[in-house]
Amino acid sequence: MGQAREAIHEALEAVRVIDVHCHLRPQKPAADSLADVLLYHHVWVELISSGMPQRELGSSGLPQEIADLELPPVERVRRALKYLPNISNTTLGLMLRWLLADLYGVEEVSEANLEWLYVYVRERGGDPRWQEEVLRQRCGIEASISVEHTGDPYSPALALGREGLPINLQDGKRSPSEVLASLDAILGREVRTAGDYQEMLAKLIGGWSTRELRFVGLWPLPNMTPDLANECEATRLLEKARRGEQLSPRELGSFTYYAVTASLDRLREGGPRTIQLIVGAEVLPPHRSLTHWSERFTGALGRLANAYEDFHFNLSSASDLYTQDLGILAKHIPNVSVAGYWWHTFYPYYIRKSLETRLDMVPMNKIVGFFSDAYHAEWCYPKLKLVKQITEDVLVDRVGRGWYSLELALELVERLFHRNAKEIYGL
Repeated sequence: MGQAREAIHEALEAVRVIDVHCHLRPQKPAADSLADVLLYHHVWVELISSGMPQRELGSSGLPQEIADLELPPVERVRRALKYLPNISNTTLGLMLRWLLADLYGVEEVSEANLEWLYVYVRERGGDPRWQEEVLRQRCGIEASISVEHTGDPYSPALALGREGLPINLQDGKRSPSEVLASLDAILGREVRTAGDYQEMLAKLIGGWSTRELRFVGLWPLPNMTPDLANECEATRLLEKARRGEQLSPRELGSFTYYAVTASLDRLREGGPRTIQLIVGAEVLPPHRSLTHWSERFTGALGRLANAYEDFHFNLSSASDLYTQDLGILAKHIPNVSVAGYWWHTFYPYYIRKSLETRLDMVPMNKIVGFFSDAYHAEWCYPKLKLVKQITEDVLVDRVGRGWYSLELALELVERLFHRNAKEIYGL
């Protein structure tokens, strides 16, 4: 087994990686400051949960990625320091230690090294060669697909995707009236009918440079259902929401299904044909994410994929309850595949469970083994390190059991981290 592990480890170290979903800033993927690294919102939420006051770092009570915090970055870090030991046991705590040790050569952040480390991180992030070192040399990432559009990509290695199509009439943070106000703002007048909604979509998507996009991302409600998902019903639901009446879960799910089909119909006119579909999380105010599951979702998605066979649906979930469901969809439906580990499944136990389930049932060309969801290049490193370690253990175990030959395990390394993503996303 020692030789098999060594060969698989070497293959994982050498493989070129495609990161199919991230939030890297196109013009500058690297962190600007130590706060960008230390207070990544996945870490921030654990600090809040462990006792740091919600508004300790800013009056909005929101993470720095989505709010302009009043405090200088170095002061944000200083205020967070005493809460960091509380998360030393978690996977985020582990990955933060890896990041600090392997990229910056420090074991921890303390008052003793804060000022020095703050300057060091800022200087490294300000050097264009640093982001290339992190992404290409430390991570071996050949290409990243970012959903951020803040400037021209600094490198051809950074491609673009889009997310945020308004397909739900309600979410964890916004009521139907608030959603309608956002639709009205896009269209420039009230969205009252299915025809108005379609016109709003045309205006929104028409403003995108769809020719350059590698995918469009959708976040449908888990209770999405084809029941009554037609123009007449969509108009009725828009009218009901505008009157301030409560919509049932079935009604909300029906509108989502209608909205997804309307979006795909619009994209058929010239947009990308790869749809990145992520489900399983609901964000409550101010920024507290929960898992969210419905028994109706996989049936609705299967029907959607059957109706739109000219699109490819690449799926990921924040809820472990979808692990088998999405695997079965990818097993049985040709234009469905699975990708990575998102949000509440990015922990060793769930990564291993997801990978094993997919290897058991999904054809090898339909599994994308990684995406970072990172906002700065530095966080790509520990996330990829964790996924590679677990992948190594899984493949070594299967070779040891005689389930896989070593040759098959090595082919899977290439497919999971590089070839499949390149083919599915047209890179």
